[in-house]
Amino acid sequence: MEYMFGYGDAVKYTNGLKPKVENSEPIITEHGIHREPMRNQYFKGALFLNTLRNVINDDKRWFKLIHDVYQRFKYRNIMTEDMVGFFNEQTGMDLTPVFDRYLRHPSIPVLELKFSQDRKTVSFRWKADEKAFAMPVRVGKKDAWRIIQSTPEWKTMRAPLSQDEFVAATDLYYVNVSKQ
Repeated sequence: MEYMFGYGDAVKYTNGLKPKVENSEPIITEHGIHREPMRNQYFKGALFLNTLRNVINDDKRWFKLIHDVYQRFKYRNIMTEDMVGFFNEQTGMDLTPVFDRYLRHPSIPVLELKFSQDRKTVSFRWKADEKAFAMPVRVGKKDAWRIIQSTPEWKTMRAPLSQDEFVAATDLYYVNVSKQ
């Protein structure tokens, strides 16, 4: 899509997959448990890859990773752990909790936002089933994003915008947002 129609249309296409994902069961089950894969695993997988691309936040590096993953694992059967290990090794990041959150749990992470009474600060955290889940996300206003390093623990920053204007880039990350 991106090659043929450009980045903007590719993002729109990818986000058009969201209504097709039920998030009723994890993509990956425990080892040794056989079951038919969920019908929408490919849609959720595409949304996860879009999220991962934005976590890495460097398209030159991202496309090299995609090329290199093919070169490393072509003609082989691999396990999820092989893929996670490869991404961790190549990025120098511990992406294990991010992979686990999206692949081993049915629901998607929720970015919780709480604005102070005076609206001068905003607190944020991830509501996620992985204790170590930490993922950067763009917040603020489109074309003037700020990347925050959110974790399951509350953090606070000065609110650069009003509560109505302050959003998360949900077109770049497969997440839900809860504002209080």
